[in-house]
Amino acid sequence: MLGQLLPGATHMTTINANLASTMMGSSFAAGFSAGAQFMMASGIAARFLSPLGAGPLAFAMMPALWNVSARNAAAAEPEAQWTASTGQNGTASIDLGDGYSLALNENNSEITITNANTGETTRIWGDPHVEVDGNHVFDFWGTTTFTLDNGTKITIDTEQFGGNPDAYVASQLTITKGDNAIVVDGISQNDLGDLSISMSQDGYALDAATRDGFVLNENASGSGWRSDITGQIATQADLNATRPGEAYGPGSTMPSVDELSSALSMFLGFGVLMSMAMLSTENIDTSITTNAILRAILPQVDA
Repeated sequence: MLGQLLPGATHMTTINANLASTMMGSSFAAGFSAGAQFMMASGIAARFLSPLGAGPLAFAMMPALWNVSARNAAAAEPEAQWTASTGQNGTASIDLGDGYSLALNENNSEITITNANTGETTRIWGDPHVEVDGNHVFDFWGTTTFTLDNGTKITIDTEQFGGNPDAYVASQLTITKGDNAIVVDGISQNDLGDLSISMSQDGYALDAATRDGFVLNENASGSGWRSDITGQIATQADLNATRPGEAYGPGSTMPSVDELSSALSMFLGFGVLMSMAMLSTENIDTSITTNAILRAILPQVDA
C-alpha cells in the first residue's frame, strides 16, 4: 500500500507568487470571441463552408462550436482571487472560491477536493486511488483532469512510484479558471520536503499549454464524477483508458474532447479569416478593374 511516510526526510513547504500576465489573457479571449461573432455575418461563413462541401444546415452549427471554445471568456464577472496556505510536514490548503477547497499532503501524494455547498469530498491519494465521500470509486494512472461545476480545472500529472512501471503517483497539479492559475509541484511522495505552490494570473495561457488527459466533470445532479467522453458516472472501466499503453496512459498525447473542440473551432475560425481576406482582395481587384475599364472607355472620367 502506498502513502507511507518515508523516514529521514526533511519537510518543507513554500508558496511563490508570480504576478506576471501574458497576452493570452481575458482581453485576448474576449476580443477573439467578439471577432467570432462578427465572422458569423451572413454570406461570409456560407462562403467559407462551400469549399468543404457542407450542406445548407452546417451554418447553424458554427455558432455552437464558437460557444464551446469561448464560453469561459465571455464571463462578465471578475474571477475571485484564490488563496493558499501551508501547514507542517508537507501539507497545504487552497481556497478556490465558490465553496471549493483543496487539502494537500505530499506524504501520500494526497489531494482532497471539498465542495462545501454539497458536502461532497473527493480524496485522491497513493497510486492514485479516488474515493468519493469515503467510498473507493476507481484508480487512474495517466494525466487526469477533474473539472469542477464552476469551471475550475484541476489537472493531475503523474510519475512512476519508486521506478515501479505498474504504479504511478500524482506529481504535479495545474489548476486554472479564467485568469486564475495555481501550479503545485512536489506533491509526489517519491521525494518529501519539496512541496511548493506557485500562483499567477496566467490562467488562460497555462490552460492552453497544459494537456487535459482524461477528463472527469463534477456531477451536478448528485455525487461522483462523469466521464467527459460518455457523459455517464465514471467507473473503473472508464479510467482503464489511463493505464500504461492505453489511449490516455502515462506519456500519451491524446487530446481530450474539449481540446478537440477547441482545435476544430480554431481551424474553422482560421478558414473564415482566410475567406474574409480573399473577399477583401477580390473587392480591391474588382475596384481596380472597374477603374481601368472606365478610363479606357471614357477617358474624360476622372477616377
